[in-house]
Amino acid sequence: MDSTSPGCRGYDSFMPAPDPAPTTLHERIPAEASRLVETASARSVTLRVTGSVAVRMHVGEHAAMLDALGRRQFRDIDFWSYAKQQKDLERLFEADGYRADPQMKHAQEWGVKRLIYDHPQTRIHVDVFMDELVMAHAIDFKGRLELDSPTVSLADLVLSKLQIHEITENDLIDITVLLAEHDVGPGDRERVDLDRIAGLMRTDWGFYFTAMANIEKSDTALERYRALPSELVSTVRERLRAMRDRIEAEPKSRKWKLRARVGTRAQWYETVETVDR
Repeated sequence: MDSTSPGCRGYDSFMPAPDPAPTTLHERIPAEASRLVETASARSVTLRVTGSVAVRMHVGEHAAMLDALGRRQFRDIDFWSYAKQQKDLERLFEADGYRADPQMKHAQEWGVKRLIYDHPQTRIHVDVFMDELVMAHAIDFKGRLELDSPTVSLADLVLSKLQIHEITENDLIDITVLLAEHDVGPGDRERVDLDRIAGLMRTDWGFYFTAMANIEKSDTALERYRALPSELVSTVRERLRAMRDRIEAEPKSRKWKLRARVGTRAQWYETVETVDR
């Protein structure tokens, strides 16, 4: 690896220059995500950014590190919202020129709480999950979207990464940079609420098993992130350890214990389509 490779450069060399006018899809997406949240709020509709866009919004001090570690650029926007506001959401996106995925109408008849839109002019793709994220594991977020804005809470953002069965390098980078910027602990808007994370794991062995594996993968990934300063490696590792210890310490439900006896002899996650995150 030569001196121009991201893995060899010090973090200081990645401090961003003043932003020019956004021209690429990657550059336009964060502003569009914020605008849609503001537009929704003006109409009394609850809409929050999640996914990779939310990660970048939450790591102002360390945003350049995402690029230094090779994080893929944005291709779309993920949102969370409430199913009770579905009609208002549909009107909001359609009024802004977004076109609905016709297949989702059929999926909703089978109970899928999700909206998918594409904008023909901007080429921005939007995915809206309502009431719960149902992927490899389920995250019920009803009543939690008011905790932060314009993004979901830090704990829910971390959970959305920990639930991924086939976690990607992009997701590991997201976890790393989030924990470089934010401490872990009880409910604070700028801290990752470990009570929320451990509370969800205490009843769901499958989620617990996947999350603990992803925490271990995140810890291992630190060894290959050469652009990450050593002091931040120590900080992230310490926060991963605190998260792991808090999850382990949480008393587990009877359902959790019964499922743990079966272990990996039965599939513990839902199979989902391949997604570019």
